[in-house]
Amino acid sequence: MPSAKSHWPRSFRGRLLLVYVAGMLLSGGLVMAVVMVLLEPLERYMLQHSVIERAESIARIIRFDGAGLPLGPDRSHIDEWPFASLSEEVVLRIVDPHGAVFYTTDGKTFPLAPEGVGFDPQRKGFALQRDGVAMHAATVPLQRPDRLWYVQFAISDRIVLLLQHSIGLPALRKGIVATCLTFLVIFVIAMHLTLRRVLKPLRIASLQAQRITPQSLGDRLALGDLPSELVPLVDAFNRALDRVQLGFQTQQEFLANAAHELKTPLSLIRAQVELGGHSGGKDGGSGHSRYLLQDIDRMARQVQQLLHLAEASEQRNYRIERCDPRSAILEASDFMDRVAERSQVQIALLFDEGVGPWDADRGALFTLLKNLLENAIQHSPPHRVVRLQVHGRGFVVSDEGPGVAPEHLGKLFERFWRGASRRDEGAGLGLSICQEIVAAHGWTIEARNGAVGLEVRVTHASAPGPGE
Repeated sequence: MPSAKSHWPRSFRGRLLLVYVAGMLLSGGLVMAVVMVLLEPLERYMLQHSVIERAESIARIIRFDGAGLPLGPDRSHIDEWPFASLSEEVVLRIVDPHGAVFYTTDGKTFPLAPEGVGFDPQRKGFALQRDGVAMHAATVPLQRPDRLWYVQFAISDRIVLLLQHSIGLPALRKGIVATCLTFLVIFVIAMHLTLRRVLKPLRIASLQAQRITPQSLGDRLALGDLPSELVPLVDAFNRALDRVQLGFQTQQEFLANAAHELKTPLSLIRAQVELGGHSGGKDGGSGHSRYLLQDIDRMARQVQQLLHLAEASEQRNYRIERCDPRSAILEASDFMDRVAERSQVQIALLFDEGVGPWDADRGALFTLLKNLLENAIQHSPPHRVVRLQVHGRGFVVSDEGPGVAPEHLGKLFERFWRGASRRDEGAGLGLSICQEIVAAHGWTIEARNGAVGLEVRVTHASAPGPGE
């Protein structure tokens, strides 16, 4: 089923910009929703707070006569026309602690107080009805050296709402919209330039990656200027290049060695064919045919081992499952008995207690045992014993041959490497095939000189074998 088409921009920078803008819009929407829910109580709070602040500011500019009585606000610091022209909407009174009015702008001689409640100088902010007009008022103290006074200021709700809806809110909306649009444009431009600079090391790394070819596999991407979040990705890419380079070099060496190994038997076959063509005798012809067949068999064996090595190097060729290793071990031992008889060598098979099921590819396990037994048989003198000891976590194959020089132990599993005591029919690939099989199973393989001859130990990685 085809996957749904993604609407995301292909550019990483575009995706970041889209995420930032979407985040801003979402945040703005949430803030707007919260403001709409809290708008009415917020307006009331802000209005009451503003009335208190206005009363406090007026209290600081009240003038007094020589007898210490209030004369009203200083005309040089405040406009008087709102109290005269809007006397029904804006009120100012100055009273004593008992509520007696000593100054008023609307001619009323009673203090401001909520309806049905008497004057309370401790009530700093409150709402009231004055001649049927809803108002917000405030009472603030004014301490004089000789007497305490209270300044009362009130403003009607209707004039505040009129100013808000006719002038304030439209201007505020336009200002908010203009500010948001300006901010959004500046933000997009700034983020575009910032992301361009921030992502510059990534673009440089991409260009470096594009220039890597089979001839320049040694090149690596620089990590110095990359953001810390991208360093693991680029470092993993460099490690992948290390593996690719190693695999490429191994394949190149393998091809060179394979060509070298096949060149000799092909040359011998050519020589045998040429000699066979010049030979007139029946015996001579049959002798050359015998040598020719031997060279053909040797080359066929090398080609077969190359195929086995190629198959063993591919993880997908394995089918690892829970199985009883005894049947594969017995089958490999029986199969190699015929080879051992020709070399006058005996195979001794020993099973320890506790040999249970293994996670293994049965066919690969057979090939692994066959190659190890064949190698041990080839290096064992006549009338000696090759031992295969199986325990719960692996097995050990040992021979009674001359062993391997300590400096050559590390080369045993190299492809096409053969020691000084090699047999002519060997191509030096058997142990390399073993190593590939062991690696595919997650096991370990180790070769070391024993008390007599060479020991090759294959062990599950989770636990050591006996004697370790």
